[in-house]
Amino acid sequence: MQITDQGFLEVLDTYMDMVEKQEEIIYRLSKIVKRQAYEIAHMKNVCGFSEEKAQGEIEEDRLAQEALSKYEELKNMD
Repeated sequence: MQITDQGFLEVLDTYMDMVEKQEEIIYRLSKIVKRQAYEIAHMKNVCGFSEEKAQGEIEEDRLAQEALSKYEELKNMD
């Protein structure tokens, strides 16, 4: 029984390390995306661009927000 417990703990430890690294990657990539969004918004203001979002873009944004909120819910369950 102890061998099974040891194996389970090793797998759990590996999984937790992977989740931790994944969260760091997501955090760092979100900072990059946020900076790029700021730069794009700045360029739109400077150059006077304005555009309407296509229906597909609106749907993609909604789906991305849903996925992000589900991820946050799972992350906060700890």
